[in-house]
Formats: sequence, C-alpha cells, structure tokens
Amino acid sequence: MSALLEVRDLKVHFPVGGGLFGKPAGVVHAVDGVSLTLARNEILAVVGESGCGKSTLARAVLGLTAPTAGDVLLDGESVLGLSDVALRRYRRAVQMVFQDPFESLNPRKTVFATLAQPLRIHGIVPMADLRTEAARLLEAVGLAPGAPYLDRYPHQFSGGQRQRICIARSIAVRPRVIVADEAVSALDISIRAQILALMKTLQGEMGLSYVFITHDLGVVRSLCDRVCVMYLGQIVEEGPTERIFAQPRHPYTAALVEACPLPDPRRARAKAAPPLSGDIPSPLKPPPGCRFHTRCPVARPVCATEPPPERRFAGGQVARCHFAEEAATWPFGRLGAAAA
Repeated sequence: MSALLEVRDLKVHFPVGGGLFGKPAGVVHAVDGVSLTLARNEILAVVGESGCGKSTLARAVLGLTAPTAGDVLLDGESVLGLSDVALRRYRRAVQMVFQDPFESLNPRKTVFATLAQPLRIHGIVPMADLRTEAARLLEAVGLAPGAPYLDRYPHQFSGGQRQRICIARSIAVRPRVIVADEAVSALDISIRAQILALMKTLQGEMGLSYVFITHDLGVVRSLCDRVCVMYLGQIVEEGPTERIFAQPRHPYTAALVEACPLPDPRRARAKAAPPLSGDIPSPLKPPPGCRFHTRCPVARPVCATEPPPERRFAGGQVARCHFAEEAATWPFGRLGAAAA
C-alpha cells in the first residue's frame, strides 16, 4: 500500500550571520536528510531530545518552513512549489496542533471566531450554519454542550480546554493528517491522558493519520504504531513501536528506552544507569562519521570516520549503526525486553 504522506531526503539548513563582510558564519543543519512515510490511519511518532530537529521537520512538512532540499509528497504527489490554490488544498488535508495552547489561540478572538475562520476560508459549511458547526466541533472534542462556549475568550478556559479548542480548529476542515508538535507536553498528567484518549477517538471516527512529535516515550508506547528516532537532524532508527521498545538497535534509542521511568520500584532499581553524558553537539558543525559517536558508550574508531549504513531487521525495523547486530549485548536499553 502506498504511503499517504512521504518525506524524501528532506534538508532544512539555516545560515547564521556574523561572518566577515556580511557573509554567513555557518549553517545550522536542523534537518539533514530525513526520509519517512506515514500510512493511512497510522500514528507515527518522531522522538528525540530537544534540539534534534523534530519541530523544524514538522514545520517543513506543513509548509511553514521552506526546505533547503528534498521533497514532501501527499498521495505520491509533491507539495513543494504548489500554486496558492493547490497549497490551500494541501493545508486543508494536513493540519497542525501546536505545543502551547496558551500561545496558539488569539486572545482577542472568541472561540466562535477562531473556529469559524477555517470553516469560512475552506467553504466547509454555508455561512448560515457556521455557529451550528462550531458548536458541533466543540462537542466532538468534549466541550459539550458547545453553544455556551462560543462567545468566550481563550483566557476563560483551562489549559486542557484550550488544547481541545485547538484540536477542534484542526479538525474543522476535515483533514487527513494531523501533525501534533508536543501537543500534550504543556499539560498536567491527568489532562494529558484525556487529550491523548480524545485524539485516539478522533482517529477512529475520522480516519485520521497522525505525526506525533514528542520526547515522551511513555506517550509513544501507549499511543503510536511506529517510531522514528531523531538525533542531530537525522533519523537513526525507525520501526514498529513494540520492536523499538523490545530490542532497540541503535545505542541512542537504547539510552532513551533505558531512561524511561518505570512504575515498579524493583525493576527501576535493577535498571542500568543511563549511559549518555554530555550535550548534543552543535548542528553548526555536526561530528563526522556517526553523529552520535561523541556520546556513544559503545563507539569504536570506525564510528568517528564512516557514516553508518542502514541495517534492516525483521518487522520493518531499520537502524543506522555500524554495530546494530550487537544490540542484544549492550548493557542498557532493557526496558522493552523485560516487558515484552
């Protein structure tokens, strides 16, 4: 089955000023050769530490940031260089839910004005039906009855309610894909669970596919079908969620899995100490060879000179590590194996 959404060798580089005679002092390799696919009715997680390029990737997919190279395809057709009319159709098909519900809603607009705008721009319903449809959208995201909320302003809602309104805005145009950029990270744990359950329900009701940008592997494990792990602008491992947790094949993925909190204190005490130290190197000058070798606890000389090839494993798991076949011998990353 062909992919619904596909990213091919996408690069997003940002020149940094401050050089001699106004020339760039360097280039930030925010996204550096990322390829991924999203199937219909799938939830794909993109995970990694802050600064790895997750949000830049999301913005490039949405067309909010222009890529330096590569391509983004919807139903096999490129969406780069589209006409204004075609771009509007694409943005109806692919919507975004941002991280901060306090910043992503206009404080001067009522909820009705916020929801009516996309309905009106894309001609979803007749003008006479805007209030009815806006109320229905609120009810679809758990704010029922919807009508009493329409004339309120964002400051009159809690954080969880605001994120529900943001989700209502994103589904207003009946999209096929929603890119959720850390959509629950700013919320309390109890509210986070409610929003995740809502998004899962909407997936079933509307046939949605999600690209879920997050650093929370607990969320990934409970919600997502597949995982792409990013490090310093590149994807280092990808595969089905259960396989990634049961046997990570890249040391970075293994370290992330090892760092997951466990509810059982006995298992938590038995875990090895997280093997990573130091910070992510600067994307202005990524390390040669494997970009993770400066922090990798199992690195060898070849890692500092040769970029690792893709190594494929059963079930569609792919890792970019010279020694991925030795993953079972690493003294960390055992969380999934213990739970599998």
